Amino acid sequence: MKLTIIIEKNEGELWGRIENVPDYLPVTSGSTIEEIEQNLRELLEDYIENEGSAYNEWRLVKASDIDFDHVYDLSAFFEVFDDVKVAGIARRAGINPSLVRHYVAGSKYPSPQQAKKLEIAIHELGEKLREVVLA
Repeated sequence: MKLTIIIEKNEGELWGRIENVPDYLPVTSGSTIEEIEQNLRELLEDYIENEGSAYNEWRLVKASDIDFDHVYDLSAFFEVFDDVKVAGIARRAGINPSLVRHYVAGSKYPSPQQAKKLEIAIHELGEKLREVVLA
C-alpha cells in the first residue's frame, strides 16, 4: 500500500499528515522526514490493529509494508532541501524571488498556477542535475 504524507513546516518544526485513512487523520511532527515516517508508521500500526480492522482494505495491511510518497508545502520543501535556493527556483519559474520568499515564509500563499510553476521549475532543475557529468 502506498500512502501520501503531506509535509508542512510550522513554528520551526516539520509536520506530516496522511489523509484518506477511514475515520482517522494521522498527524505527527519531527525534525526529519525519516522521523515523521517512523512516527506515522507507528500511528498506522496502532490504527491497523484497532479501528482499521473494521475496513476490508486495512485488515491485511502491515505497517511495515506501507510505502510513502511525499507532498511538500513550500516552507517544508526549502527546509528539507536546504541546498536548493529560493531565488534560483523563483528565477527558473519566472516569478519574483521576493514574492516566493513570502510564500516560503507563509506571509503570502501561491495560487495553484504559481505553485505549479514552482513545481515545474524544481523538476526541471532535477532533470538538469541528472545530466551533470563531473570530470
